[in-house]
Amino acid sequence: MSRLDKNRAISEAGKATRARHRNMVCKTFKFKVDRSSLSCAQKEALKMYFIEAKRIYNYIIASDIDPFKASYKDFKTITYLDKNRNPVKYNIRYLKSSIIDEISVMMRESIIGLSASKKTGNKVGVLRFKSECNSIRLRQYGVTHSIKGSRIKIQGIKKPIRVGGLKQLDGYKNIDYTTANLLYDGYDYYISLTCFIDKEHKITNNKIIGLDFGCSTTITTSDGERIDIEVEESERLKGLQAKLAHQIRGSNGYYKTRSKIRKEYNRMNNKKNDTANKIVHRLSEYGTVVIQDDQFREWHEDEHLSKTVQHSVLGRVKAKLRRKDNVFVLDQWFPTTKRCPSCGADAVMDLSQRTFVCPECGETGDRDVHAAKNMIGFYKAIQSAGTVDLKPGKKIFYDKCKDLFKDGKLSRL
Repeated sequence: MSRLDKNRAISEAGKATRARHRNMVCKTFKFKVDRSSLSCAQKEALKMYFIEAKRIYNYIIASDIDPFKASYKDFKTITYLDKNRNPVKYNIRYLKSSIIDEISVMMRESIIGLSASKKTGNKVGVLRFKSECNSIRLRQYGVTHSIKGSRIKIQGIKKPIRVGGLKQLDGYKNIDYTTANLLYDGYDYYISLTCFIDKEHKITNNKIIGLDFGCSTTITTSDGERIDIEVEESERLKGLQAKLAHQIRGSNGYYKTRSKIRKEYNRMNNKKNDTANKIVHRLSEYGTVVIQDDQFREWHEDEHLSKTVQHSVLGRVKAKLRRKDNVFVLDQWFPTTKRCPSCGADAVMDLSQRTFVCPECGETGDRDVHAAKNMIGFYKAIQSAGTVDLKPGKKIFYDKCKDLFKDGKLSRL
């Protein structure tokens, strides 16, 4: 086969793959590496993967190498500074050519992103040296990574690595594996695998439900159910933080305590992810879910609310819900809290007022439940009018449909 025919075959295969993926859903699965089953050689290889990736990244910044023209051949031997800032020559031994090239690609993407941001008027700086590397991209399935039973094979590491969580792939018939990321959080290793799977949505009922996000009660449904999903800091974490404050910065004890704090934060982060996943899984079984795009960033600026928001997983739940194909998002300007659905009057409500009272018709109700029900009312009215294109996850702007509510009422539509 000539080179031209080979390139044509690659191009046709790429077109077929992209066409197939348009009818599939992109999903990312995260697997934790089982440290207890790693051999000494595998532990050393994983550790050196991230060290060598950091050294190559910093070497590109420090040298005159252009990342847009660089090749893995330029990094067979590099120079880095030791802890005394003395130059040390080093031969790359663990990272293979495909992964080394990917480091240059990621730097190019960062430069292009900074350039685009600068053109829009934002003030940007330059790429900075890394003190540590936490992510390595594995681009090509079958070359840089592949699944072998209950293990994952990574290029350059002898023998596949046992990971936890691969059973979650058993529920899907057709899976196209694509890129992956090897992650390190300071203590544990993870593999994040991106796949394309067939579109399928399990709906246990066709009911429409509205969700109101709040601080005192994290989530309130239109049915009146209250879901509190705060994850508090552990007593161990508080104790370690107090201990670190009294240690000498830069001492061995200081770094050991800081490592323990990072590990504790990882546990807390895993608890938050687990809680958010369970909530989203249960809510996404409804036929339609309507939420409002509340600005949690503003809540962080309030000293009374910031701690509550910090311990909750509202942001994670909201982000995960917006990726579902049965979730519709109203923008923040919809008057879901103050609007009376019966007479259309708007009530002036203070944040401390937890009961809605209509100043015109006297209708009353729980503030959060009332807001969640109004979300359903707004959604049904927009859907009935048919003048606004409703797409899952895409924000519905109040300015584009406020004419539907000139009389203020929701029940007439």
